[in-house]
Amino acid sequence: MKKSDKKPEIRFIGYDDSWCCEKMGRIVDVKSGMDYKHLHSGNIPVYGTGGYMLSVDEALSYKDDAVGIGRKGTIDKPYILRAPFWTVDTLFYVVPKENNDLNFVYGLFQNVNWKKKDESTGVPSLSKTAINDVDVYTTEHDEQEIIGKYFENFDEMIMLHQREIERLTCVRKAMIEKMFPQGDSDVPAVRFKGYKKPWKLCSFSKIFTERHIIDTISDEYPQLAFTIEEGVIRPEDKKTNKRDFLIIDKATKKYLQTEYDDIIYNPANVIYGAIHRNALGKGCVSPIYKIFYTDQDSTFMECIVRHPRFIKEISRSMEGTVKKLRTLKPKAFLDMSAYIAPTIEEQQQIGEYFRQMDHLIEIEKEELEKIKHIKSACLEKMFV
Repeated sequence: MKKSDKKPEIRFIGYDDSWCCEKMGRIVDVKSGMDYKHLHSGNIPVYGTGGYMLSVDEALSYKDDAVGIGRKGTIDKPYILRAPFWTVDTLFYVVPKENNDLNFVYGLFQNVNWKKKDESTGVPSLSKTAINDVDVYTTEHDEQEIIGKYFENFDEMIMLHQREIERLTCVRKAMIEKMFPQGDSDVPAVRFKGYKKPWKLCSFSKIFTERHIIDTISDEYPQLAFTIEEGVIRPEDKKTNKRDFLIIDKATKKYLQTEYDDIIYNPANVIYGAIHRNALGKGCVSPIYKIFYTDQDSTFMECIVRHPRFIKEISRSMEGTVKKLRTLKPKAFLDMSAYIAPTIEEQQQIGEYFRQMDHLIEIEKEELEKIKHIKSACLEKMFV
């Protein structure tokens, strides 16, 4: 080991020595797998570059815990592989050499900017040589173990929140199917106590009214954004495609006003889920969107228009000869129909149920992001 004068900013009590600079190849073995086809796979999981389970026929195998990192494609998302497992041939698995802790090595891999090691002008690629040649700072085995265990606890918390999000999402998906009529039925399979009347088939022209108020942004009606995943959000909360800096006449540009509980959709992307209730508040959005309001329960109606079966119906109502350029015009939307609960009270109970479900999922997502953020900060300060 080559002693350096570098130390991490945060350390556990009792450790003060400088860390040593090493080539990654001195502390790990980078492997590509072996032919598994003569072996019986059983229920052994198969991992790809993104951590996904794949068909055994596409895989290679290994028997010890390791760090997985993409050889091609997703090269910047290392993760732990728990033995036994199979791997696809586009995934390296990295085994610590003697006296090096697996979870500590995983931390080292998470701290490397692997995109800068990309050796291709096309599909991102890594080689064993590129991995082995990375300079890292490491410490004695006992400190590695303590640090590794600390971050293993983070990963366990992250996994628990991810599983809870998956569980709640599955429950929500199942209840969407059961609490709304299927096919030609006029009653759902599951209802709240006290409701027995059949649901009524209603034309949207009787339920929705288009809101088409053009105005500039103001303090009362600030600029808002609209995304496929989240619906109406503040512009600063957009994760991608932030193009506000390109708008040079924002103060005079014309927008569409929207109010809380409006139903908004993107005419071109509605079949991909770009239809939501405005759960944020009054504001202005791009005039490319279509906005409607209703005297029915808005969350209930959001469940109706975002239901997978209804999205399929929308695809049949879109206009245009070129598939990628087809749009859902307001008249076509208003010509559609759906079964709705006959009383506002039943609608409100259903709407509140799904509001609570969405709230629980959002809490879990916020906790997950908080833990990921703390882990990221600790990785930066507890490694050199």
